Amino acid sequence: MNVSFSLTLLSLALLYQSTANAEETVPQDDLFFQSLPIVLTASRLSQPVSEAPSAMTVINREMIDASGFRSVPELMRLVPGMYVGFADANRPVVSFHGSADEYAHRMQILIDGRSVYMPPFGNVGWADLPLMVEDIDRIEVVRGPASASHGTNSFYGVINIITRDAMSQNGGSVSATGGYASDFSVRYGKVSEQVDFRLSAGYRSDAGLNNNVYNDHNATKLVNFRASFHPSEQDNLELQLGGSDGLYGMGIRDRVGEVRRDSVFRDTTSQSQFELLTWLHNWSDNDESKLTYSNTFRSAQDPKLCVNTGLCDQLNPLGFAVSNVISQRNELGLQNTHAFGENNRLVWGGNVRRDYANASLLFTQSYTVNPWQIFAHDEWHISSAAVLNIGGMLENNGMNSQDFSPRASLSYHFTPQQTVRVGISTATRSPAMFEAYVSANNTYFGGAYVPPLESLRPEHVISREIAYLGEFPSLGMTLDSRAYVDEVNDLIWWDKFVDPTNSSYPDSYKNLLAAEYRGWETTVKYRWDEGRSFLSANFVLQSASARLSGTPTQYNNPNVIANFDPTQAYGAVVRAYYQDQYLNQFSQSVPAQSGSLLWSQHLGNQWKISLGYYFRGLVRVGDVSNDVTPEYRMRRIDVRIAKRLNESVRNNAEVALVIQNLTQDQYTNYGTLNEKAAPYFTQRAWLTTTIDF
Repeated sequence: MNVSFSLTLLSLALLYQSTANAEETVPQDDLFFQSLPIVLTASRLSQPVSEAPSAMTVINREMIDASGFRSVPELMRLVPGMYVGFADANRPVVSFHGSADEYAHRMQILIDGRSVYMPPFGNVGWADLPLMVEDIDRIEVVRGPASASHGTNSFYGVINIITRDAMSQNGGSVSATGGYASDFSVRYGKVSEQVDFRLSAGYRSDAGLNNNVYNDHNATKLVNFRASFHPSEQDNLELQLGGSDGLYGMGIRDRVGEVRRDSVFRDTTSQSQFELLTWLHNWSDNDESKLTYSNTFRSAQDPKLCVNTGLCDQLNPLGFAVSNVISQRNELGLQNTHAFGENNRLVWGGNVRRDYANASLLFTQSYTVNPWQIFAHDEWHISSAAVLNIGGMLENNGMNSQDFSPRASLSYHFTPQQTVRVGISTATRSPAMFEAYVSANNTYFGGAYVPPLESLRPEHVISREIAYLGEFPSLGMTLDSRAYVDEVNDLIWWDKFVDPTNSSYPDSYKNLLAAEYRGWETTVKYRWDEGRSFLSANFVLQSASARLSGTPTQYNNPNVIANFDPTQAYGAVVRAYYQDQYLNQFSQSVPAQSGSLLWSQHLGNQWKISLGYYFRGLVRVGDVSNDVTPEYRMRRIDVRIAKRLNESVRNNAEVALVIQNLTQDQYTNYGTLNEKAAPYFTQRAWLTTTIDF
């Protein structure tokens, strides 16, 4: 990554605007220009992107419709630097800065501020989230460490899915999809003086990626409800609740002569439910207090999990067991916002949480951890041009570790539309329950893991960035560009061959690696046709490197490996393994180049066409070992064509055709084993009809 190149771009942009139109202002009725949006997630304060302490991407409703995507993971293709893959059709993988595995360990995922990051694996059940894409208002993505505002696991960033409020639906809507996907949804809402509500119910399903290789069909039934009560002008009480029930195929078709833990075809199930209660009070001096309580529950069942790889055969039932995993998260939070005059605002508060997990094949007992957090963030307008954001969070992770994560940034407006931001931020990532508490007798992983020999410490990251944000009203364009360096320490990694007395050579976990990520991200947005048509483009250059910061348990063991290679010392094999399998391959854990382009054009008042182009360089996922086939380069084109059938605002109907991978680019999906990386992403299409009434 050439940082000097990015800085040159920033300088050129500044020079262009300062010489062309240094004092350009934005007319209030200018329909050709949409200024940088207001965001809530970066600091818990409502701020324009140009004054937020972190890099932000906002995916609004217009972009969601134009993309044609059916799920939140797919929408993340519109975020610069975000990796999106599929272990199979019902196990999406979303990650940032090379943290690509099936578990969202290092990204905090929120829905309306409620964390959906679940124990015991520290993952997000993307497939069974009780959320329809039609109910999303926008998605705010913090591209950088954010533990100062959102706690542990906001390591590389935060995805906050903000749904449409209860007032947004006054009437009904029905949507049906046929083709590759078979989806159906119905939404109804009512707005009144004291009570507003919205009810959504739906069904989404498809056949999967490649039925010749995968058994990954999926079907999810879901419902969610949102109501807002206004007992007084100062108070608002909001209730959200919902649930889902899903059936998901699992298994990879057997290869001749291979025994695979996940090869047996079967149907797994999961159920989830949530409740979120929020009380908001506005004080007489425009200060604000918010009290929230949330409960999130998930239960997942696998009727035929392989617990003994030597006996796992389609015709042999002895190697399998029924797996039940139950997880629950309860959280109570208080947040207060106070203004000190016109130039200073402070938000502060705290949270207490209870995380519970019960997985008999993974743990010898159920586990409960009780973390707590105290946070504060101050926004100070030092002058009309300079804005200082500073804050931090003190957090106890419930696992005998307490950390403080600070963050600071300075935004300077050279003109009202030209801003440069410099910042430094930190974050932690606490061990997941299965990393810290896995049983030595566990069969969930086929006995492949044993408990850590040393207590795991939280991972730490320090991120430094310089960014430029430019608004060009006369051109209808905005430019957002940043260069960053992320330094990661105490990365929890596989501790290989932990027990030499065990012939299966089980692994464990340990704080072993230090990594560095460097990159340049840029986003350009352009509007025309009185603001109805737009283009949004992202481009990213990035690199990654790693070194050992700790010592693997068997790194210096002089004993020979009797059952493996009696001519070599155990330590020599481990040293070679880490160098060949991890350190030499780490640079491929991020694609060197990636990006996206989303173009949407109105054709008169009834037709609209949009085109998405998504590209990504070669990338190696999972444990980045050199026997894994890298994912091939992706050059994919999607198209959406929509026709409005009724011009009435209240009674509107639309028919939309979506074709994904129009040119049939032959790229592979997420894979940690060679045979899983082989199937290509095929072309698929569906037709959706939506009627509002």
